[in-house]
Amino acid sequence: MYGSLHGTVTGRLDQRILVEVSGIGYWVHTGTWHPTGEVTCYLHHVVREDASDLYGFERLQELAFFERLIGISGIGPKAALALLSLGSADRLGQAILNKDVTFLTSAPGIGQKAAQKIILELHGKMDNMDELLGDDNEGGELMAALTGLGYKPHEVRPLIAKMPAELTTVDAQLKWMLQQS
Repeated sequence: MYGSLHGTVTGRLDQRILVEVSGIGYWVHTGTWHPTGEVTCYLHHVVREDASDLYGFERLQELAFFERLIGISGIGPKAALALLSLGSADRLGQAILNKDVTFLTSAPGIGQKAAQKIILELHGKMDNMDELLGDDNEGGELMAALTGLGYKPHEVRPLIAKMPAELTTVDAQLKWMLQQS
């Protein structure tokens, strides 16, 4: 089974990129993530009778969330990728915690029934996903600092989702977060 690819993006077609590694090109479904140049993709390999597809993610936590989503009956890889394309895994996790059916149904191919099923299946498991959502993403260092101060991840995630994009250092982000609470 493939775990990751490190190579150069040499092409793009729809929501796939062509990653060349040692002279071999691999088509990888990436949704709305469109890297250029040298890239590392964390992979999920789906083998069916009529296809063998690679789904690539920028961060391990996105891959882990993808695998949780496709573990839900009726949610396939394309639907899971569409959900992750709505925003960060933190934002998607927060929507599940808040039972935000409207947010989930804004993904192509996700109807009311599928959104409710996702919430039902994952709502109680979100606290078990703290390692996935708090350690390997862009807010990991910030999350670690805040949990060290006694904040719970489910209290912090809604604020991280609202954080201004111009705050790029952990110090600035931490100061903003503390002002909000």
